[in-house]
Amino acid sequence: MVFTKKKIFRKIAYLLSIFIGAGLLLACSSSKETVSNVMIYYLKPLEAGIASWESDINVNATDVNTAVSQTLKALSKSPGIADSQPAISEPVTLLIFSVDEKAKTVNLDFAPEYEELGRTSEILRRAAIVRTLTQLKKIDTVTFTISGRDLRDHNGNEIGNMTSDMFIYNVGKEINTYDKYEVKLYFLDEEKQKLVPVYRSVVYKNGISIVKLAVEQIIEGPNTDSVNSTIPPDTKVNSVDIKDGVCYIDFSSEFLSEPLDVDPSLALYSVIDTVTEFPEVDSVVFSVDGESDFIFRDFEITGPYKRNTDYIK
Repeated sequence: MVFTKKKIFRKIAYLLSIFIGAGLLLACSSSKETVSNVMIYYLKPLEAGIASWESDINVNATDVNTAVSQTLKALSKSPGIADSQPAISEPVTLLIFSVDEKAKTVNLDFAPEYEELGRTSEILRRAAIVRTLTQLKKIDTVTFTISGRDLRDHNGNEIGNMTSDMFIYNVGKEINTYDKYEVKLYFLDEEKQKLVPVYRSVVYKNGISIVKLAVEQIIEGPNTDSVNSTIPPDTKVNSVDIKDGVCYIDFSSEFLSEPLDVDPSLALYSVIDTVTEFPEVDSVVFSVDGESDFIFRDFEITGPYKRNTDYIK
């Protein structure tokens, strides 16, 4: 009987040792900090948006200055994808950076050539840089200066501190699939004699044609009374295709209606001059419900049409 009890005690002790050992292993594994690396954002081919590749820079890096320096070097590195661009590349030259650990911000000072960037390139580069740097646990915001001067938008307003959600919106499970983009649209001036540019920030999903979105924004009309619409608001964009620099736009039949008191040339060139703002578009061909030969308010459509700045104020 004594022998039997000893065997039982030994078995209990053995099982306890297993449970204790397992508990220690779980404790050790949970105490390890999950390693997460910084995703480096870059410009997609044809400046269609931004994408990312994984670096070996830990987002939890304790030396924030070194981490920022390494991240900026990675932002200057080619992603190795044809026609894509690193966010920091010609004509963008970074002069110096500084980190305010208390404010959890980093300032980037660029050479004057930064101001020569086209609007598409500039906002995408800025989005890529801010989105990348704010992944670091000790960096919440990023500011840009140009040779010491505060970066300003097209209205002359100081941009100031930037956060990642100013550029990329997370919607449900579709994280990082929505981009913010500033488009340049042309509407009629107050006198309806000339076209004037209007800048509008839009949020769009990756994979959606930003050129088509710009055309739809023209149809939607201006958000201010200081300019006028050019295209009937019921018009639908059936399709937008770009091939060899030519943008083929197919409208619904509502495009031919005349609810607006607009010179037909100005109406057409509000679309043409908007679309040719995109570097991949040289000219525009119109069609209505698939028919490329039609009359637009006594204006015979021939195409393709090139950009014409004579209509712009």
